[in-house]
Formats: sequence, C-alpha cells, structure tokens
Amino acid sequence: QTHLPPLPLAWVVALSVLTVWMLLGSWRHLRRRAQIQSALVQETNFRRAMENSMLTGMRAMDLDGRITYVNAAFCAMTGFSEAALVGRAPPFPYWPPDRIEENQRLLEQEMQGRSPASGIEVGLRRKDGQTFDARLYVSPLIDPKGQQAGWMTSITNITEAKRIRDQLSASHERFTTVLEGLD
Repeated sequence: QTHLPPLPLAWVVALSVLTVWMLLGSWRHLRRRAQIQSALVQETNFRRAMENSMLTGMRAMDLDGRITYVNAAFCAMTGFSEAALVGRAPPFPYWPPDRIEENQRLLEQEMQGRSPASGIEVGLRRKDGQTFDARLYVSPLIDPKGQQAGWMTSITNITEAKRIRDQLSASHERFTTVLEGLD
C-alpha cells in the first residue's frame, strides 16, 4: 500500500480549497455584475422612454457648432432624421434659405454664450419646406469632468402660441379703436 506523504496531501487540499473559494468569489462577482448591468439597462431604457416622450426638441452641439445629438421630438419638429442631422455643421438643413444669415448670427451669439435667458425666437423650416416659429433656450453642455463640451439647446414650436398672441393683440387694437371712437 502506498500512501501520500502528509505535506503533498496538505498542498493538494489547500489548493483545492483555494480553487473552490476563488470559484465562489468569481460566481458572486459575476452575479453582482449581472445585477448591475440589468439595473443599468433598466435605467437607460427609462431615460430613453422619457426622452422619447418629450415634446420639446433637444439638440446638442460641440464647441465647433457641429450637431452631436438630436432627440425624437426635434426630428419630428423638423422632419429630418437623426442620421441627416448628427454630424452636420452650419448652415443646418432646417434653416430657411431666406434666414441663413440671421440664423448664423444667432448661432454665433449662442456659441459665445450670449444667448438671453428668455430664449431666442427663430424661424425654422421643416423638411417639406413649411416654416414654423420656434423658441430656443441654450445652455452650456458640461462633461463629467466639469469642462464645457458644447451647447445644449431646447427647442419649442411656438407657431400656434404666436398666432394666438397676434390675434389677441389685433383684437385689443380693434377694441381700443372702438373705445376711442366712442368719445
């Protein structure tokens, strides 16, 4: 009968225990990583659902004025696809041909950080050629390191609100004219 000397047997047992312990640690690590990845996917899906539910158009530009991101509302508002807009430099395809110089001046103002907090009113063009009035609010886009990486713009279609405002103004003028005529 042969039997193993005690020292090699102890090494085999120790290495076996160490291997089992490392396998359990790896299994726990993989399980935790899968949980974190699942949470990240859920968070990303939630944020994407929120983004796609927005009625406000969002556009991000780098420091050179090149479009780096547009949301679904922006695409719906202008009629241009994300692929047609991302990577584009001015003049943008949603600028009306007769307003390119004005929109270029406003963009330069944006890029210098001189946009008013009350927003900028601009005329934009849909892919089908129709124009609409929009209000843009611009803010610096800050990266995780705290450095400005570009500009974030929210865009709201104000065509209907402007039409109602103009009707109310005209109605007020007519009312004022009638009141003055009563004297």
